[in-house]
Amino acid sequence: MNADFIDYKDDKGFYISNIFMQLAIYFINEEFKKDQYVFVNKNRISRYHSSIINGHESGYFALCWNLYIENSSEEQTMVQILQTVKAIIQNKGTYISTAELQAIPTTDKDFKLFFSRNPFPTAELIKIIDALIRMLQNTWDSTDYDMEINYRY
Repeated sequence: MNADFIDYKDDKGFYISNIFMQLAIYFINEEFKKDQYVFVNKNRISRYHSSIINGHESGYFALCWNLYIENSSEEQTMVQILQTVKAIIQNKGTYISTAELQAIPTTDKDFKLFFSRNPFPTAELIKIIDALIRMLQNTWDSTDYDMEINYRY
């Protein structure tokens, strides 16, 4: 699996397999696209999220929020979105079922294959969301963290 460095500002971030970020971005985008959230570049962010979900960023993955989030108010809105997503994921219980993973709309056949055998532990997805929250809040300090996700195909 390809691992990429996910950062937001000041080269602070973490290394993670892009397929796990693809899964996280799907859940984030489901909340993000709701009308209640206002961003100057909402359409650009949503299109970028869609390209990630559909596997167009595989091989080289970057989280480009720093290019599209305009100000601290939008950062706080994104934190709110991530906190809501975290609660939604926690309410799913211990795992996201393979049926739910297979129902994710994506044109990425590798994604469908990778998540076809085993349910995904919600605690691992929450770990990713927590890191993104900390990055947006500027409390993430690591520039060389390898986020290991406990999931096997």
